Amino acid sequence: MSKFGETLRQLREAQNLGLRETASMVGISPTYLSRIERGKEHPPKPETIKAIARVLAADPDVLFRLCPSTDPEIVTLLKSRPKVLELLRLVMEKDLTDEQLSSIEHFIEQDLLCERAERTDEEMLCSANL
Repeated sequence: MSKFGETLRQLREAQNLGLRETASMVGISPTYLSRIERGKEHPPKPETIKAIARVLAADPDVLFRLCPSTDPEIVTLLKSRPKVLELLRLVMEKDLTDEQLSSIEHFIEQDLLCERAERTDEEMLCSANL
């Protein structure tokens, strides 16, 4: 059984959902879902993976990591923002540890976003004083 299909089955069973019920909610046939779960089909299109994730209350990123499909939003971002792709390549080239990646994530979430929020507050104060 494929890791992707096995995970889908575990998630579905954890939600106490039947195969037919889940397939109906996702908009695919029960036979197709069964074949995916048993590893007899390749993982579905990204849109279907997202629909399955919604129905199963799962993180779509986890499902995407288990299959060769890529989230179309990520593909669009990488195509439209070359610097993001450069950053990703740098992360790969330097083989950063999870700890290093967490530090970068913290820097972006805390330091950069707080800096931007402070500037916005200052700008609002400046415009109020005009």
